[in-house]
Amino acid sequence: MSQKLDPRLHPVREDLAAEYLRNKVEAPKFSKGYAAQVSKGIVPLRRHPADEAGQDTELLFGEKVTIYEEKNGWAWVQNAKDSYVGYISADILSREVRQTTHRVKALRTYLYPQPDMKIPPIDMLSMESTVLALKEEGRYTQIQGGGWIFTDHICSLETKALNHVDIAYQFLGTPYFWGGKSSVGIDCSGLVQVALSASGINTQRDTYIQETTAGFPVNSEQCTEGDLVYWPGHVAIALDKENAIHATANSMDVIIEPIAHITERVKMETGGTGITAIKRVSAS
Repeated sequence: MSQKLDPRLHPVREDLAAEYLRNKVEAPKFSKGYAAQVSKGIVPLRRHPADEAGQDTELLFGEKVTIYEEKNGWAWVQNAKDSYVGYISADILSREVRQTTHRVKALRTYLYPQPDMKIPPIDMLSMESTVLALKEEGRYTQIQGGGWIFTDHICSLETKALNHVDIAYQFLGTPYFWGGKSSVGIDCSGLVQVALSASGINTQRDTYIQETTAGFPVNSEQCTEGDLVYWPGHVAIALDKENAIHATANSMDVIIEPIAHITERVKMETGGTGITAIKRVSAS
């Protein structure tokens, strides 16, 4: 029997579906897929296989995916970390999947061809990119696949930030970018996902999925620092009962704003709907 599944989280199309969805969906063909790994700093994941297609999210260096189809320079993939499905340029995927040992803890860092900051960099990696560290030379670390990163900008995968609010503060002033989850540009749910990930908490990508799956609900009187505040199509991280930090298209950047102001604006945009949920998350 065919089930109605969210195509953003399940690799299913009219003509093709993942093998693990057999007996759950109807499709003329099923693909077992094969593993690959992102080998470029920041890569758009698109809704359709075209450069002009809308970007739903981004993939970061080191993220692992399953390729279910490769055609005309595009790969139809599912991200291992948050199950997101979309199209990515096939040439930035490595078929040699490596275990990673470290993550980028700085907002962003350059990847150099040699351990020398005076040499033009070959790429830029954003926070939560993951790498396999090989050896240190001076103040730089060589990574598998080529290149050197400033050692102080990475940490072991086991090392987590103590507070996702502190991570969000680092993104203040970052431009708002639809589908972004990097320090170059980020959207509201991307900010939440990256901040939580740096703190050891995995969450889904989109606001509507986060709202129903992240943490546990609390009421407005219980709201405290770190709680996630949801409105229709939007999310912010509470700093206290009155203020929150969020990536907003209203000012096109990451700002701190009174929760009441956000609610008033969303009500105007949605015809009266205010806060829909407040969720509390923890790494335990």
